[in-house]
This record gives sequence, structure tokens and C-alpha cells, in this order.
Amino acid sequence: MKQYIYLNNSATSFPKPPQVLASVAKLLAQPPLYSSRNSSFSSEQDLKGSCRKELATLFNAPSPEQIAFTSGATESLNLALKGLDLKGKHVLTTCIEHNSVLRVLKTMEQNKLIRLTIIKSAIDGRITTSLIKENLQSDTALLVLSHCSNVTGVVNNLKEIGFLLKSKAVLFMVDAAQSAGLHPIDVQDMSIDILAFTGHKALFGLQGIGGIYIRKNLVVNPLKVGGTSSKSNLLYQPTELPVYYEAGTANFVGIIALYEGIRFIKKIGLHSICQKIQAQITTIKEAFSSYPQIKLYSPKDHNSTILSFTIEGVETSDIGYLLEQNFNIIIRTGLHCSPLIHASIQAPIDGTVRVSPSYFTTDSEIDFFIHSIKEILTLSNV
Repeated sequence: MKQYIYLNNSATSFPKPPQVLASVAKLLAQPPLYSSRNSSFSSEQDLKGSCRKELATLFNAPSPEQIAFTSGATESLNLALKGLDLKGKHVLTTCIEHNSVLRVLKTMEQNKLIRLTIIKSAIDGRITTSLIKENLQSDTALLVLSHCSNVTGVVNNLKEIGFLLKSKAVLFMVDAAQSAGLHPIDVQDMSIDILAFTGHKALFGLQGIGGIYIRKNLVVNPLKVGGTSSKSNLLYQPTELPVYYEAGTANFVGIIALYEGIRFIKKIGLHSICQKIQAQITTIKEAFSSYPQIKLYSPKDHNSTILSFTIEGVETSDIGYLLEQNFNIIIRTGLHCSPLIHASIQAPIDGTVRVSPSYFTTDSEIDFFIHSIKEILTLSNV
């Protein structure tokens, strides 16, 4: 079996911490346990509650009950956008967003449920308060914003933006798919009303688990209703939180992986994890800076955990193919499910090459990646 250097952690993190793998194996090796039906974490209710507490601490949520589990950021964003009362109102989002935001909002606009404005970013990919102010309308009800771009790695100033929106009585929904587990998030200090996150990226969990934080007393209707393993005598969805949003059998394997992933992050330290990856991205930037054929799509003054670049005269897909076939390196090429940002940052229409290391990526792997790109430059005669 080939040994690969994996530099596509913005898509899904790999490898997972040993304790994540061990917890999943242990859970799968025992009979299925259901909340409120037995006693074991013994009880799955204990597992869900413990994971919720870890998430609440990570995001400084006032109460664990304000966090509900979903299948990931896409479901969380759909839940919130379809569950809020936005009919006839003006909604703001930005060109840096993932299709999990854009496609929902564009469909709502097409169905004449909302009026939509998509804010164009600055050329470096940032979304500033001045850009938001320019696009606010008298009936703007909501701004949906990515904390961290999955193309440029730019981290937006949520505290400053949240303060502005709160003063204008505009709801603030944050897509933290790329930032949760890497960058500090404080839903209270940042005035975040809704936070959507996924577990399989920097939180070191598995695909198919994520969640949503919803501010207290904010009315958001559930996306689905059904079994809840409690109050089965009711023919309507129980309205208590968080069960109101958690119809169906819980993804206990995903939850225990997420729980152990967060505990690993807290053990190592969020800042330490982020700083290690930022240092490796800086190493790549510095190595590429002497090659005029390589264009970087990252602000020079910004320490990021993601780097996008292109090579003049070489298709991005060809770079990805050569890296995988010749050097056993896995990266990501294309639009990265964020189709609108590329025009703003003046990237090609076919997108960029994206590199996203992990806490587990070694410096020697980064050095080999840099060497491989230099080899591609030589082979391509550019």
C-alpha cells in the first residue's frame, strides 16, 4: 500500500488522534446503547451530554442545551436558514461562502422567499465592517459569514462584525466549518446568534457529525421531526432543547469521535495546534516567494492555516495529478465549493491549488512538498 503525504485537511482531517480511533473501535465492539433506555457511557445520554459540555466550553456557549447535533455544517446551515422567519426580508452573505450557504440562499431567492445581497470581498479575500455597512438595508434580517475562508485561509474579525450587527439588530450566523478547532470562537463575546460547525475537519471527528449553536430565545423551526427516544407519547415534536432539533437515531459513533477530538485539542491547546500549522504555511510561502511563476492567494500580513496558489502556464488539475502520481502527495485543486471568491481575489476560473496541513503534518513532509513543486516547475519548463 502506498504511503501518501496528506495535505488536504481543509476537506477532511487525517490522521485522527489515536484516542479518537480507540474510542470508535470500543463503541463499535459493544452492543448498541440508546439514550434513556439503559445505563452504560455507559449511557449514551451521558455521551451526548458530555460532548455537548465540551462543545459549550470550546465555544463559550451559555448552556450545553443550546448546542444540537447534526450531520455536519451543511445540515446545520440548512436548518437555520430554513428555520428562521426570513420571508420577505433582506439577507446578506458574501462571495467567500461555501455552496452549503450559497445554494440554500440562492434557492430561497429564486423562490422569492428573500431578497439577497452577496457582498464582494476585498482583493485579499477579507470581509470588513465597512463592506457590510455599505450593503445593509433597512430590513436586513441576517448576515451569513464564514469565519475562515476555505480558499484563502483569511480569518474574519467576528467580534468587530458581531458588534456592528448587534447594534443594527441584524442576526449573525457564522459558518465555522474551517475554523472550529483551529481559531478561538466565543459566541457571547462575538455576538454570534447561530454557529454552524462540522466535526470531520479540525475537530478531528468523523464524517457525518457536526452541530449548531442557537442563541437562547431565538425562534428557529426544526428541519426534521421524528423519534427522539423520549416523550414518545407526544404526537408532535418535543420543544425542549436540544431534542427539538435532534429527530432520529443519533450518530453515537460520530459523537464519541467528536468528544475525543475536542478533548485532544484541549490537551494540546488550540493556540499550539494553530501556530504549528501557520508556521508550516509560512515556510511554504517563503519558499515560493522567489518563484515569480507561482502566485499566492493569501495576504502577506496574515498567518493562515490554508494556502492557495497557482503556477503560471500549468493547469491546477495537472498540478494535483502530478503531485499524487509522481510524489504521492494529496492536495486539493479547483473551486473548493466556493465558486464566487475566485473572481474577487483574481484567481483563474478553474480555481487554485490548495494546501492545508494538519497538526500531525511533519516539517519533513512540508519540505518534500516544496521540493515536489520545484520539480514540477522544472518539468513544466515554466
